[in-house]
Amino acid sequence: MGKVRLYLMSTFAFFYYLFIQLTGKLLFWVKPKQRVTLLVSFPDNSREIIKEYIKHQYHFELRLVLTRHAVNLDKEFPAVPCFKLKETSPIGLIVAIYYLLSSKTVITDNYFVATTVLTNKKNIECIQVWHANGAFKKFGLQDITIKNRNKSDIERFKKVYNSFNKIVVGSEKMADIFSKSFGLTHDCFLRFGVPLTDQYFRSLKENNIYKTRFKNKKIILYAPTFRDNDFGSVSLPFSEEELKIDLKGNYVLLVKLHPVMRERANFPESNWIIDVSHENLPQLIRESDLLISDYSSVPFEFALLAKPILFYTYDLEAYDETRGLIDNYTGIIPGVPCSNSKMLLNQLKDMDKLQSEVERFSREWNLYSRGNASKQLLSYINEKSN
Repeated sequence: MGKVRLYLMSTFAFFYYLFIQLTGKLLFWVKPKQRVTLLVSFPDNSREIIKEYIKHQYHFELRLVLTRHAVNLDKEFPAVPCFKLKETSPIGLIVAIYYLLSSKTVITDNYFVATTVLTNKKNIECIQVWHANGAFKKFGLQDITIKNRNKSDIERFKKVYNSFNKIVVGSEKMADIFSKSFGLTHDCFLRFGVPLTDQYFRSLKENNIYKTRFKNKKIILYAPTFRDNDFGSVSLPFSEEELKIDLKGNYVLLVKLHPVMRERANFPESNWIIDVSHENLPQLIRESDLLISDYSSVPFEFALLAKPILFYTYDLEAYDETRGLIDNYTGIIPGVPCSNSKMLLNQLKDMDKLQSEVERFSREWNLYSRGNASKQLLSYINEKSN
C-alpha cells in the first residue's frame, strides 16, 4: 500500500471517527429502551439470531441496522424493523448511532467505528459475535499490516475493540485469538457457540440440487479465500483431465468464489467444473462430500459436519508474508498443506486419516457450538432485561 494512499486513508478515518464521536455527544439525550439492535456486516449470524427471536417469546424489541453485504435480510424477515446503512452517508450514520444509543443491547459482527459511541455506557451492552467461527488469518492488532499504520490509527482501532463488553466464542482457541487481536486484558467471553453454526445442527429441508444432479458422483467444493492483491487469479486444485482420469470420473468440482473474485476471474467451466459462486454457502457445505480450501474460514463450518478437508495452499509463503497467518498454521489445519494437484491426489488415498483429523479439528475449534448458540445468547439478554 503506497504511502500517499495510506495517508489519505488515515486522514479520512480520523475525521470519520471525529464525526461519529460528535454525533454521539449531540445525541446525549437518547435513552436506551428494551431493544436489541443488530449491526450487521454479513447475514449468517444475524439470520440465526432473528429466527430464534421469531420462534420464541423475548421481552425486548429487535431492530436491524444492515450494511451492504447484509441488505437482503430485510426481504427474508420483513416483519423485523430495519435500517439500511450506507456507512459513508452522514445522515445514515446519525440514524444508525441513534438506534445504537436507544438500545440496551447492541450485537455486532465486525469492526464498526460507530460502536465507539457505546464505550463506558453503563446501561448499554455491546456484544461482538464476529462473522466467522474460526480464523487462519491474523487480524486486529495482530494484523501484519498494522506496522504501516500510525499511532492515531492504532489508538482508534483499540477504541473500537474496547467498545465490546462481551465477545461470543465457539472455542477457547478463538478466545485466545480474540484476546491477542483485540488487546484484551480480561475474560469477557460468552461461551455460547457461534450463532451461524446453529443451522448445521438442523435437518436439511432444502432441495439437494447438486446431489440430485450428480447422484452417481461425489462432490468436491472448492472455496478459496479472498486475495485482495490478486482479484482475478484463480488456481483450480484439479483440471478436468485429472477429475476424469486421476479421480476416475468419481468426482465433480464445484467452485465457490468471493463475489469480487468472481467478477474478474476466468476459469474453464464444464460438466466437471461448475461455478457455484452465486449459491448459498451453507447449502453447498451440506451437499458436498469433500472441501478444498486454503486460508478461508469455511473449514471451521465444514468441520461441523465431520467431512474431510484438503488444503490447497499453492501460495503459502507469499500469502503469509503479505497477509499474515496465525502461528503454527500448518500444524493446526486438519491435513497437510498441498502446493499442487499431485499432493492433493496423494492425500485422498487415506480418507480415514483425513476423517480423524477433521474430527480432532472440530473438537478444538467448535467446542461450544452445539446448535443452540442463538438461543443461549438471546436468553442471556432476556434475563438481563427482566
